Amino acid sequence: MQRLAAIILLAGFVALGSGALEQLHLRQHLLEHAKAKASPADQPDRSENDCEFCVQLHAPVLSGGWVPILVCLGLLVAFLTLLAPAMAPQRVALRIDCRGPPLL
Repeated sequence: MQRLAAIILLAGFVALGSGALEQLHLRQHLLEHAKAKASPADQPDRSENDCEFCVQLHAPVLSGGWVPILVCLGLLVAFLTLLAPAMAPQRVALRIDCRGPPLL
């Protein structure tokens, strides 16, 4: 099940990164324009600027203001992983059982 989710995410990132998803969506716009030219009375006039999916495709994934915060957070995590681990507590013997001083 974990591999299926990873494969789906990988396919989505490849589609976004290669531009294939944008090309498919632009073809959909071209088909809509062709249908609008064939019957102009039936189709409302829409442009690519009104399409929410086009806006999401061209929007930045991460705002620029978050990048320095994420870099500092990564540096903090890297620093904390380099710290020495805490020593485990050890029992201290309060008395030592012995036979006493040696006799001569």
